[in-house]
Amino acid sequence: MMKEPSRAEGTLFVVATPIGNLKDITVRALEVLKKVDVIAAEGVNRTRALCQHYGIRSKIRSFNQHNQKKVSPEFISLLRSGRSIALVTNAGTPCISDPGTYFVSLALQAGITVTPIPGPSAVTAALSASGIRADKFVFLGFLPAKQGQRSKELRRWKGERLPLVIYEAPHRIKDTLRDMLDIMGDVYITVLRELTKVHEEIRRERVSETLELLKDSEVKGEIVLVVEAAEKVNESINEDIKTYIGRLVSGQELPIKQIAAKVSAERGIPYRKTYKACLEILRRQEQDGDDAKDVH
Repeated sequence: MMKEPSRAEGTLFVVATPIGNLKDITVRALEVLKKVDVIAAEGVNRTRALCQHYGIRSKIRSFNQHNQKKVSPEFISLLRSGRSIALVTNAGTPCISDPGTYFVSLALQAGITVTPIPGPSAVTAALSASGIRADKFVFLGFLPAKQGQRSKELRRWKGERLPLVIYEAPHRIKDTLRDMLDIMGDVYITVLRELTKVHEEIRRERVSETLELLKDSEVKGEIVLVVEAAEKVNESINEDIKTYIGRLVSGQELPIKQIAAKVSAERGIPYRKTYKACLEILRRQEQDGDDAKDVH
């Protein structure tokens, strides 16, 4: 049974704020920010600027990935005492590639009322203007900063039949696009930079064209990439590929997930399909080994 929230307890509001243009905030968000006792803000200065613009005088306290485990229990105590709190991020909807999930989870476990105040989100804004059909999509957030880990993640999603949505920082965008070109090929992407801001830019082209455009320029502003879904290819795993997987599995030099990623990248077969095949072959080899022991 879920614990019924006490009437004496406050409410945690998860409030979406503009991703660039201050006019994009909702009327309801403004009402909530004005009435809460505390605004838990990822960036105090940025949130203060928003509040000053709209004449909001609620108390602002820092809440970010570095201090969230320390201050979340303090905020839970405030909520239990009847205070209300608004959780905001620097831009967009909290808990989507931003801190906040830990705090929200604690509040729910404590039986405190959590209420979303929907509004701007870079994910949906990017998809709506991407020109890419997105009835379904895969959101990857920020890719790993280290090249090896980033390449591994891109290999995992190579051949994905759904659009991919990726956040990227300006100082890493060229490296990410080079890795994407090497691993996924010259796929079509939509590049959305500085969404809703004065210098907003949206381009739909192949990865190589974007790299050529950016090669001699300093990139500024946050970026969202929407990668077009891969075309349907021959996804069958024939006997030759099964034999190859069998050798890799029996060699025991790589973990199953790495074998699946290797075969997916080399043969152009979706990762999830090769991973399933690897597990089936591993189980078969283990069964054959058990049968051989029983014979002896």
